[in-house]
Amino acid sequence: MPKQIAVFTGGGTGGHIYPNLALIPDFIEAGFAPVYIGGSGDTQEKRLAKENQIPYFAVDTVKFSRALSLDAIKNNLTIFTTLSKGIKEAKSVLENLSPKFVFSKGGYVSLPVVIAARRLNIPVFAHESDMSLGLANRIAKLYGATVLKGNPLSSFEGLEAGIPLRKELFSSSKQQARKTLGIQDANLAKKKVLLVLGGSSGAQTFNDFVRCKMCDLTSKYFVLHITGKGKNAKLFHENYMCFDYADNIGDFYAASDIVLSRAGATAVFEITALKKRAVFVPLPKGTSRGDQIFNAELAKEHGAVVTPQIEDEKTLFDNILLSIDKAAKNPPTTPVSSDTNGKIVKLVCDRLAT
Repeated sequence: MPKQIAVFTGGGTGGHIYPNLALIPDFIEAGFAPVYIGGSGDTQEKRLAKENQIPYFAVDTVKFSRALSLDAIKNNLTIFTTLSKGIKEAKSVLENLSPKFVFSKGGYVSLPVVIAARRLNIPVFAHESDMSLGLANRIAKLYGATVLKGNPLSSFEGLEAGIPLRKELFSSSKQQARKTLGIQDANLAKKKVLLVLGGSSGAQTFNDFVRCKMCDLTSKYFVLHITGKGKNAKLFHENYMCFDYADNIGDFYAASDIVLSRAGATAVFEITALKKRAVFVPLPKGTSRGDQIFNAELAKEHGAVVTPQIEDEKTLFDNILLSIDKAAKNPPTTPVSSDTNGKIVKLVCDRLAT
């Protein structure tokens, strides 16, 4: 009997892609054949789908810009036309595939697929990681999607599900990961490994922090620094290694003792699931929707150290350094949730059966 097709959509950032990739093996095990629908062009979701040998279809998408610049206004004026085209493209793909359901991780990339699916009466499940619904998931809810919420403290209505975690995050041992990354035993004498995690787009604050506090950091820690693509710090020290991007993020996590990270929902769930000592510096409201502040508070309840982002750079960098030292002495964090992947597969299958 042919497998039923499950369509996954979402993109723009890793937080909209990696949870989908984490879930796909579990849905394959449950008897579904995965297909990914994302943006056109050289997108991150296309690259990752291809790397994971998942069939990929592209549709036109456009991101709403909250800026007040002329370029932002011009971009937003194209939204209706581009979205309409993307919906037609998504409808054509879905009609050919006849999927059992669509699983959306949100982000502007998902919107044409979600709207097209609902017009074709295909069940849609929209997963939200943050405390509040993002714009795409708010629209998905209006179109009748079943909402799954990742954060147990979220106030919007939805089925509590947690955030899917990639199994490969748990596959490396500390010793093997350090060997893979090329960390020499001589560099680790009386030093813990600090992972500075800038994310796929990089966190300029963290890059500037490492540059400013290089001597302090390397005197106490061996530093693994992920800068973001095209943002190489061009710093050199025997107790420092710099990377643009981490495709094998599981090795970086496994090799580290302490993690410095922004407080994106996926990062919080991954780092606490791995029981890492952690420092989270959430993006402030205005720079983002403010959800990272709530994510960080959740992480704090599970043993992480939280350092608020402030404008005074010198004070901020001093605070981050003190927080890292504090985290180094703290017990490891505890997981926010467990068996999330299995819970989500069961929720989806149960809903489809009713």
